[in-house]
Amino acid sequence: MTSGASPKLVTLVIGGAGEIGLATVLSLVEFGYEVWSADLVEHSIVASIGVSENVRTFVVDVCDEASVDAILKQAWATGRFHGVVYAAGTNYDALVSETDWADYDRVMNVNLLGAFHVCKSIGQRLVAEPLPLSLVFISSVAGLTGESGGSVYCASKFGLIGLTQSFASEIAKYGGRANIVCPGNVNSRMLAALAQSAADRKGSSLESVLEDWSWASAYGRLIEPAEVGAACSWLITPGSSGLSGQTLVIDGPPPLP
Repeated sequence: MTSGASPKLVTLVIGGAGEIGLATVLSLVEFGYEVWSADLVEHSIVASIGVSENVRTFVVDVCDEASVDAILKQAWATGRFHGVVYAAGTNYDALVSETDWADYDRVMNVNLLGAFHVCKSIGQRLVAEPLPLSLVFISSVAGLTGESGGSVYCASKFGLIGLTQSFASEIAKYGGRANIVCPGNVNSRMLAALAQSAADRKGSSLESVLEDWSWASAYGRLIEPAEVGAACSWLITPGSSGLSGQTLVIDGPPPLP
């Protein structure tokens, strides 16, 4: 930061150690924000991406309400807090009849309960101190249409959309807005692990599953994390000020019949 320059606005990326989270951090830095990258694990991204003066890293457990509230309290106290991107997420592949309840709880806690923790903490602060604030929650196209074997993940992502739309209506009069990003199949380690699980369940190969999933969009390819990150960061910026409670799909249209 040069002498005399205005302090940068702070945006918090929860799940910043993941591939979509990291892509969002990089995009927000390009937009000129100071980015706080928070994740369950210790992570150091600043050395490899060369933006050390614009990125800080933190540890947060989205399943722990106190942990979430603590990082948001700290960000709010800067007086420069501008937004949150909720990029934390996990997946699971199983038929309903074969669902493990421990895995069900894990997916719901990370994908949905953690988002509730963010909304509650932000909502309480906005009521006490109205502020132009933008929140982005990453759902999925699986939050729009159910999929065989994806009932738990789909339920969590459907729920996240409902939460965000409802929360957007609650915070509008206090200056806040909230939107949803629904990526298609993203080229990531999490998708590869899910594809292997689906392949094992179906008795097919990993390559076959990934090929099928690539053609779920008219592009005939997987979506890249950077494409999702760019959309999330734009929703944080004032350029999207007219949008709240909206769902933005980052995927090509489905192929024509």
